[in-house]
Amino acid sequence: MKQTLGLVVGIAIGVAGGLMFSKSLAPDQGSITERLEFKERELTRAEGKIRALMADGHRNNKRGVKDGMRDIMYRIRSGQEVSLDDVFLTMKPWMRDMAPLFERMRQVNEEEFADRMAGEWAAEHNLDGAEKDRLREWFKEQSKKRANAFADVVESDESGFVDFIRATEYDWRDAEGSEELMEEMLDGEELEKFQEERLTERYESVQNESYRNLNRLDEIVELDSEQHAQAFGLMMRGSEDYRSGMEFEGMESGTEKLDRESRNEAIESVLRPDQRDQLDTYRAEQKAKAEREMGKMGLGLPKDWEVLEGDRF
Repeated sequence: MKQTLGLVVGIAIGVAGGLMFSKSLAPDQGSITERLEFKERELTRAEGKIRALMADGHRNNKRGVKDGMRDIMYRIRSGQEVSLDDVFLTMKPWMRDMAPLFERMRQVNEEEFADRMAGEWAAEHNLDGAEKDRLREWFKEQSKKRANAFADVVESDESGFVDFIRATEYDWRDAEGSEELMEEMLDGEELEKFQEERLTERYESVQNESYRNLNRLDEIVELDSEQHAQAFGLMMRGSEDYRSGMEFEGMESGTEKLDRESRNEAIESVLRPDQRDQLDTYRAEQKAKAEREMGKMGLGLPKDWEVLEGDRF
């Protein structure tokens, strides 16, 4: 469901963004289009005053996507900043109205996912029919939880574009928590095989993320051999899939998991002052570049935009 739903809403937001960009171009001075747009703005302001009076100071829940898009396009033409958070906020009423369709899409896609995963694991670990059914139901239950999490993002007035993207991601963690159920159904060599496969997936995820981050950092500040070893251990401890106690080479600094802020502070403490300056400059340049790219479409960066980069430097 996540992939399909993300595509549908992504296309909708993309179309909306393209529309805003094309609409943000100023019409020729003195043209009929300019005069019509001036009247449209006057009408919009008048409608806004009427809505405010009718609402008697309260929030107007009848406001729709068209109203929001009109306001955003007016803000762009006026030179005001508009971000993907604003676009996502505008699309929320439409997404809420389309909830029945999204739910049907979720059921179809998640049932296929549950059937596939149950079939694969049943074949790999010699599960009988009843055990396969239990596993299928477990995956279906997990899909409901993910659907609820997605619905929370759409229903929340505080959620932003990055929250939406993260709620539509698919990866190997969609089987997270299955260990307890599988341990009830497996024993002996089959249980050891399953546990080893899951642990291997986690270790590979930690290593891959750490190597990407380390390579990026090395390209920015040119680490020496000692810094390289220290930073790699910190990168692993700060990985999303790292769990306290996991052991890798180069973990001399400890094995406790680090949150993102603690990881960054620890890594920066390994750098020389000139390297920290280089890192700060790089981050500022990356943000400026992202702002320029979004600015071409008349948009600003969403909050927490750096998370979309996979939390890399």
